[in-house]
Amino acid sequence: MSDKSIHCPDCGCEIGGDYMSADPMRRRFFAALRDTHANLRDADRARFPNAEILRKSALIAIGYCDAITIACGSKAAAPGIANAFRLKDQYCIAIVKGDVVTIYTALSMARRALLKREFMDVAEKVFAWVHEQTGIDPGQSHEARAA
Repeated sequence: MSDKSIHCPDCGCEIGGDYMSADPMRRRFFAALRDTHANLRDADRARFPNAEILRKSALIAIGYCDAITIACGSKAAAPGIANAFRLKDQYCIAIVKGDVVTIYTALSMARRALLKREFMDVAEKVFAWVHEQTGIDPGQSHEARAA
C-alpha cells in the first residue's frame, strides 16, 4: 500500500487527506494563502514562517478555534506548561497571564467538519484578517482569481 499523504511544500507537515479531493473553492483558498505567504514582507514572514502557521493563526484570531484554560498553581510553572503545549502542537497559540495559561487550537477546515456555507464564511474572515495583518489581500491573489 503506497503512502498518498500530501505534505506542505513550506513546512513539510502532512496536509489532510481530503485536500486534493476537495472542491475547487477549497483548493483556491489554500492556494491563495500559499500565494499570499510567498509575497509576505520579511517582518511578516518572521511572524508567519509558513503558510500553515499563517492560516492557523488567522483561524484562531477570528475565533474558529478551541480554547482551554489551565490554572497552573504558580507563575513559575505557567511558562513551562505553555511550552509543553507548543511542543505538542506547533500551531497552537499559548498565552500566559500570571499563573493561568490559555491554549488556542485552530479547528479543522476539512469538508466533513466545515460545510460549504460555513467554509465560505470562515474563508472570508480569514482573508480579511490576513489582509489587515499583512496588507496583502489573499482574495486578489493570482490563485484566488483563477476561478
